[in-house]
Amino acid sequence: MGFLAVIEQGARAYPALLPIALVFIALMLWACDHKRWFWATTTGIIGCAACVLYIASPAAATDRPIGGATQRGVGPIVASTGTGREAGASGSARDQPGGPLADPGRFSSTVRMHPRFPRDFPIPRSFRLESNSGGTRSGNVTVRFRFSGEAANAVCDLQQQCRANGWSVEILAPHRMTFRKDGRIVDAWFSYPARSVVLDIPDNR
Repeated sequence: MGFLAVIEQGARAYPALLPIALVFIALMLWACDHKRWFWATTTGIIGCAACVLYIASPAAATDRPIGGATQRGVGPIVASTGTGREAGASGSARDQPGGPLADPGRFSSTVRMHPRFPRDFPIPRSFRLESNSGGTRSGNVTVRFRFSGEAANAVCDLQQQCRANGWSVEILAPHRMTFRKDGRIVDAWFSYPARSVVLDIPDNR
C-alpha cells in the first residue's frame, strides 16, 4: 500500500512523467523476463536518468501542482494567472476606448494553487489540496485542504510555521483563527471530524 501511495503522489505531482515511467518499466520487465540482464540494467538506468532530468527541468517545476507534500516553511508554487485567451480578451478590452471592463474571470482547481494565494503563506506537509476557487484578479479566494494525523498537530504546525514566516496569529475559537501580515488577512476554519481546513483570503480592495 505504501508503494501505491508513492506512485499516486508521483502521478499527481508530475502527470506527464507517468507514461514515460510506465514505458521504461515495461521494457525493463520484458528484458528481465527474457533474461537479458544487460538490456534490463541499461533500460533502468536510462529510465531513471530521464525521470530525474524531467523533474529537474524548469518546465516541470513550473507546471508542478500542489499536493499534500509541499516543502515545510515554503509557500506553494502557483500557476499562471490566466490563459492566453483571457489575456488577449483583457488586452483587447483595454485597447478599445470606452469598451466594457475586462471580466476578472474565475479560477477553480483541485491540483494547482490559486494564483492569488499568498506565496509566503506556509502549508504544512500534512495538508493536501482538495479544492480552491476565486477570481483571478479580484474577489475572495477560498482554498480547502485535507490534513492527515491528529487535528491538534495540524493546528500547531500551521500556527508555528506561520509565526516563523512573519504572520501574526489570532485565535478566535478552537476551530477558527486569523493570520495577518503586511495588511493581508487569511482566515482559517478547521473541521476536526472531517480533517479539513478552509482558508479564506478576503479581497481588501
